[in-house]
Amino acid sequence: MISKVTPLLRVEALKKYFPVRRGFLQQVGGCVRAVDGVDLEIQPKQTLGLVGESGCGKSTVARLIMRLLTPDGGTVRFDGREITVLNERAFKPLRKQIQMIFQDPYSSLNPRMTVAQTISDGVRMAGIKGKSDQRKRIRQLLEMVGMPVASAGRYPHEFSGGQRQRVGIARALSVSPQLILCDEPISALDVSIQAQIINLLKDLQAELGLSYLFISHDLNVVSYICDHVCVMYRGRIVESAPASDLFDHPCHPYTLRLLAAVPETTEVGWSPQVGAGSQRAPLPDGCAFGDQCPDCHDDCVIEPPAMVRVGGQHYVRCWNATRRQCSAADPEGRH
Repeated sequence: MISKVTPLLRVEALKKYFPVRRGFLQQVGGCVRAVDGVDLEIQPKQTLGLVGESGCGKSTVARLIMRLLTPDGGTVRFDGREITVLNERAFKPLRKQIQMIFQDPYSSLNPRMTVAQTISDGVRMAGIKGKSDQRKRIRQLLEMVGMPVASAGRYPHEFSGGQRQRVGIARALSVSPQLILCDEPISALDVSIQAQIINLLKDLQAELGLSYLFISHDLNVVSYICDHVCVMYRGRIVESAPASDLFDHPCHPYTLRLLAAVPETTEVGWSPQVGAGSQRAPLPDGCAFGDQCPDCHDDCVIEPPAMVRVGGQHYVRCWNATRRQCSAADPEGRH
């Protein structure tokens, strides 16, 4: 799943475990494997989609890349440089290159700061010193995201959700980043506003040459904006492919289930069985999806599957990959 071409961002074997404490003394009795050996990469000027159900670890991956959380294992390389080993002082200059758009525009902005104050911090970090130059840059950023210049002196509570998200985008752009992590940036917005924000992100990418990690539940949006898609389940990537390949030839049973749940999707080659996995206990040593999969067999119970290439840049983590309606698996494409 990792190519030989040097990408803008490369994540390898990334892990994050959260301890589970029990009892009166709150002793550690286990852990939640929120991110369990994730591999992904983002090429310059491209968008990688990360999809999966709530709680599968998508947002945790973004926070690990941003160094908002400390990983328990694995590496993150940005522009060829290992960033997981850097201390905060060494990593601070790179924060200008990696920015984040958060899910909730209502809580991601400081209610006590005007729009100009919110954006000006990034403008100063970008090296613009003079007050007039800072005001000019703030006006430019507001126009870039479709906000009136007069909004600079207003507070977040005076705006709608879509307008607040535009301010959040302007704040992310204020330091001229190369990579923006979009953590479900439209899920809290009205449907009519979602399309505007998505088109804005696409226009900004074309104009500024940005790269995106786009986290979303909406597969229709993912198919529209993303160049490559990774499907995540229980902390692991179970399928990775170019967007056209993933939606035309899905292979992993979990991907098929996600696509079958989309109302506009008609034939995806597999019909999910409601409650099919509820009769089996989770498999501690085998496939993470084994307790939900109708095709589960002995190999699935004994050992977790490796990532197998099923053609081109299409990879799937499933013992049954060669038997499904996708390209013949490459026996040397394991990762």
